[in-house]
Amino acid sequence: MNRPPRYLLCGILAFSLGNLSAEAFLGDLLNFGKGKKVLSSEQLSNQENAAAPLLVKARQQESNGNRRQALSTYKSIARSYPRTEAASEALFNYGRLLEAEGDHRKAFEQYQKLVSDYPNTPHFSEAIQRQFTIAETLRKTEKKGFLGIGAPIQPSKLIEMFKFISESAPGTEFAPKALLGMGYVHTKQGETTEAIASFQSVVDAHAGTPYASEAQYQVYQLRGVKAERSNSPNADRAQVEAGLDFVNQNPEDARAQEIKAGLDSIEERSMEKKYNTGRFYEKSGKPESARVYYREVAADPGSSWAAKAQERLDALDRVPETKEKAGFFGANPLKKDEVEMRTSEDDVVPLSDE
Repeated sequence: MNRPPRYLLCGILAFSLGNLSAEAFLGDLLNFGKGKKVLSSEQLSNQENAAAPLLVKARQQESNGNRRQALSTYKSIARSYPRTEAASEALFNYGRLLEAEGDHRKAFEQYQKLVSDYPNTPHFSEAIQRQFTIAETLRKTEKKGFLGIGAPIQPSKLIEMFKFISESAPGTEFAPKALLGMGYVHTKQGETTEAIASFQSVVDAHAGTPYASEAQYQVYQLRGVKAERSNSPNADRAQVEAGLDFVNQNPEDARAQEIKAGLDSIEERSMEKKYNTGRFYEKSGKPESARVYYREVAADPGSSWAAKAQERLDALDRVPETKEKAGFFGANPLKKDEVEMRTSEDDVVPLSDE
């Protein structure tokens, strides 16, 4: 025996308790089992005629301060008469009332359904704007919850919200704003690689806008985070390049001066890493590979590491060359074959912890 769906049973209960209008209940009953089948023009006209007065009634309920009844009627219209013009209007108002009640996540879902199912709705722009406001409000909340339990929203869900906005309204200001929001969430979660990707997408797709400038600055900062965690001078080079990109494309931005002032310290950090890489190769019994790094450091007289690098070069020049195979801790006396050494800048690969 086929049983009516749970929502219809709930509708019967709501009707019996007086929370659902007779018209809305009748609409649910008449549409039970119809699914998504194609309606004839006559059927559609009949549904329009049934939904229109319900919409008027819902508005009147809201105007009279009967929000719970209005919520119920709006919801029923959207669910029972989804093909009608009244449905999209009801769905928007349903989301709006949920938002006013403080049920932000559920309101976001209703706006999402509106934007997805009724892309031609006159409320499209406002729905997107409201979604962004909801997502930003949730992003900035300080309530955490214990182990995430009780928090207003989980970061992964928040990222989904911003992603939906950026993909639903690519030609609006909310697309770059949403991508920035995704980047901020990833940053807060310590997901540096993902955050850089989000910010870089703003730089690539919205060049020349204030959103791109902000994103580019965030990329520079995050490149610094990665560089500080890395033993490779390549990470420092990536931050320098990100900084120079910002300075060249935003010369009037006040942050350009901040970046310029920081480039020297980044370069100094890079020289230290190169020197340490040279020491690693030297202690590993690979003097020619070590020389590559020492020469790079010594070639920068402005670095405090230049003199130390030159000292190591001089020391290596005083050590007799050996043709014995170098082991990890130096030359291996048990091996008599020729040493296969990387001795040029192109051959030596900087150490990386990534």
